[in-house]
Amino acid sequence: MQSACWFGRAHSAMLGGVAAHLYTEFNGRHIDVARLRLAIACLYRRHELLRLQLSAEGEVSISNTLPPDVLEIDDFLHLSEAQQQQKLEQKRQQWTHQQLKLEEGQTVRFSISLLDNQAFRLHIDADMIAVDPSSFRILMEDLAQFYADSNVFLPPPPSFYAWRSTMQQDKYEQQQQQRARQWWQARIAAIAPAPALPLNHSATAAAQSARLSATLNAGQTQQLRQLARQHRLTFSALMLGLFAYSLGKVTHDAAYRLNVPFFRREPLLPDIDKTIGDFADMVLLNIDMAEAPSLHAFCQRVAAEWRHCLDYRQFSGVNVMRHLSRHHATPQMAPVVFTAALDLPEKNLFSSRVHEYFGSMDWCISQGPQVALDAQFVQLNNHLLINWDIRLDALPQTWVNGLFERCLALINALIAQPECFTQPLQALSQHLNLTVSDDGTTPLNALQKAYLSGRSTAFALGGVAMQEFREYAGTLDLPVFRQRLADMVQHHASLRTCIDARRCVQWVNPQAIINLTEINLCGEEPALAAEKIATLRQHYQQALFDLQESPWDITLFQLTPQQFVLFARFDALILDGRAIAALMCELFTATPLIAASSQPQSRQQDSRRYDLAAAYWQQRLQAITSIPQLPWKQPLATLMTSSYSRQSAVLPRHTFQTLCRLGSQQGLFKNSLLMALILAVLNRWQQIPALLSVAVPVLPLYEGELSNQSTFIVATWPSTAAFIEQARKLQADTLEGLQHLAFSGVELARMLFEQHGQAPVLPVVITNGLSWPTLPPDSPVHYVSGLTQTPQVAIDIRFMLGSDGALLFNVDYAQAAISDAIIRDFLVALVNVCQQVADSGLDNIDSVLPQALSAAALNPDTQPATAAAWQRQQLMLIYRKVLHIEAAMAITTSQPFSQLGLRPAHVKEITGQINQIFRLALNPRQLIGCCNIEEVVHLLQSVMASA
Repeated sequence: MQSACWFGRAHSAMLGGVAAHLYTEFNGRHIDVARLRLAIACLYRRHELLRLQLSAEGEVSISNTLPPDVLEIDDFLHLSEAQQQQKLEQKRQQWTHQQLKLEEGQTVRFSISLLDNQAFRLHIDADMIAVDPSSFRILMEDLAQFYADSNVFLPPPPSFYAWRSTMQQDKYEQQQQQRARQWWQARIAAIAPAPALPLNHSATAAAQSARLSATLNAGQTQQLRQLARQHRLTFSALMLGLFAYSLGKVTHDAAYRLNVPFFRREPLLPDIDKTIGDFADMVLLNIDMAEAPSLHAFCQRVAAEWRHCLDYRQFSGVNVMRHLSRHHATPQMAPVVFTAALDLPEKNLFSSRVHEYFGSMDWCISQGPQVALDAQFVQLNNHLLINWDIRLDALPQTWVNGLFERCLALINALIAQPECFTQPLQALSQHLNLTVSDDGTTPLNALQKAYLSGRSTAFALGGVAMQEFREYAGTLDLPVFRQRLADMVQHHASLRTCIDARRCVQWVNPQAIINLTEINLCGEEPALAAEKIATLRQHYQQALFDLQESPWDITLFQLTPQQFVLFARFDALILDGRAIAALMCELFTATPLIAASSQPQSRQQDSRRYDLAAAYWQQRLQAITSIPQLPWKQPLATLMTSSYSRQSAVLPRHTFQTLCRLGSQQGLFKNSLLMALILAVLNRWQQIPALLSVAVPVLPLYEGELSNQSTFIVATWPSTAAFIEQARKLQADTLEGLQHLAFSGVELARMLFEQHGQAPVLPVVITNGLSWPTLPPDSPVHYVSGLTQTPQVAIDIRFMLGSDGALLFNVDYAQAAISDAIIRDFLVALVNVCQQVADSGLDNIDSVLPQALSAAALNPDTQPATAAAWQRQQLMLIYRKVLHIEAAMAITTSQPFSQLGLRPAHVKEITGQINQIFRLALNPRQLIGCCNIEEVVHLLQSVMASA
């Protein structure tokens, strides 16, 4: 947990960049400042973790000296009451969002604000790397005891690190940890998804933490305790059930996971309950929202699940999250936390002595990496404090307010009418006016399900999402652009469509969430701005959406008041290529928004049409005996995953127009001729003479909301054939295939897999984008480039029109599957062939083709590894070795280190090995800022270049 908190400070992952800390304010009267300073000094001497120093490399040391000033004093007595309140509010905001200086030994910070009428406010901020919430109680109790008598002798508590070492060496604990590890590993696939929060996935927004709170009086608190006892529930379990039920009804999840912290103080050393440290851990609790007969039954179910998880608490929740991320091949989060301190032996969080000396704790707020909402329930002075810490940069305040009010209404209903607890849930919802409408979900189609499966590495060339990245540059009127995007999100249901991967359904969010990130680079030097954009591009274009919101994103870089670079990324779960092109044209123009005249017609066919289509494709596919035998780097079936790259080539407008005219004379459509030329050129790289088969995405004609209604058919090209004859056959086969779409592309792939028993079966795709909308030539914004990636696809060859009428060939390819040199030579050969045909005509193409292709390097040998490739290979070996990652475990150079299990203790060893292999003199600090292996490669190249 300490490692997770440390990473959360330094890295810019979703909801990261914050310290895990707890900030509290106590308000009281009559304080002796000198006495307080002396008490705090005693506190520092007693507890070693208050003197902990954590270097930038993650190395821990304990200082033997106290901080130079253990208590900061702000004297506001000379200010007016209004000015005092202003100062206090400014201080609250600053302390709420601060990061204590761990490298300087600042794990806790004390300050006192002196106010009128001998009033004071005591400010305490504690970093949870050293002082977890259970330790904060100890800190306050000891502080009160030292304030009462600084000479009091308190036996020294056990060392936190001695306790942790004892835990690690204890044989029984080792056995229990192994047992828990096996249980959680077997459970990974069954862990529910994170709740469907309306998260704003902005990568640059600063944390904006806020607090919602309510207090129930002593009588109301006692009524709830009595209700819990009556139904054999702990007080914490009752509040957990009420919160979980409220959240699930708002998110409409069938099941979701909650992050529930607990504190492990196994009594392996005497008096460990008096030690300050980080004893925190968490369990991932599945909340099943399946209909229960009553709220009582629901709470009992949740409580039983909680007890069951705690029985296997010896395997850290942080490790469970890492395994979960690897299982899904994408970083996973548990952004909603439920924290309760209601079943303490003393019942109240603090003793009366704490309140006597320091007043009432009237404010507390926490932050934590990857936490959007922390719902806390504690008892103070016999009152129940309901305190929710929320990230308003991540969650809409109106949404959180609605959830908070709903939860409070449920709690108050049970206080007013305890009998509601055992009544049918429907009656309770009606009583609260919380009726739940139809969830409005629709099932995912076969291709969407295939895309979801492709996100895992269970199949070859998996671990990626089918998505498209586009980059544009030009001039924009920023306010007009923002409004246009907001209008489009409200207008197009596809931009509000959310995917529930666990239930395989989709639903449209009625709330318009604008997935727009703005990054202002106006003050940067052009070279530095370009470097920052390039750095983000590498991650952005291949990063997977986490599906907690509609999977699309726009990131806008402002270079000058009018000049912008724009990144756009869309997941094919919601939009196909043509729809994406249409939306981007709509975004940059003032034309009326595309009308959705009707919903897409159902593509379900009657059984007769399906049977005819199945028979047709079975006959067509019999001739395919193997996947394309291109010069793959290694058998595709052995590739778990890969990063993707793009190479492009342009055919001038006049050349393309000549080709189209020549094709028309032979009865060939534009797309038919281009596909034939591509296949004829690609066929020359076949390692053995065989039928070349490729997937061709197609889109049935429909009217309605922009979405993804695409499927694909199979096209083939023989090893030897007269070009014109085969091009005509290709065109006829394509038109015929379009009449048999009742048998989906997913079913085609399954049929091919059954024939040759290996996957991927269609690793090459040819995508026709000639009909896709393009920006007008006079548009102030122009298309720059892009990238697509598709599960189980090694090469995607796309052709589309530029705004000037030129033809653009884009080849997106898996870098682990085929070399850059082969893709480059293929494009050179393709453009050469097109130019030769345009010059010589189609009549004698069968003699032109060999001549044109001879100018390109055919079947080149595997290129020797470049310096960068060798560096990546060596770094992968280093990180695998140090992090004990098995060879069978697929990892990529872009995976976050936090997902790979990197801890502070690893960084020094990794630095040493890098220096030894690359003959450098790096220090661990330089590696701290690197989030993945790819960034380490860039660091090495930069250091070597400057050497």
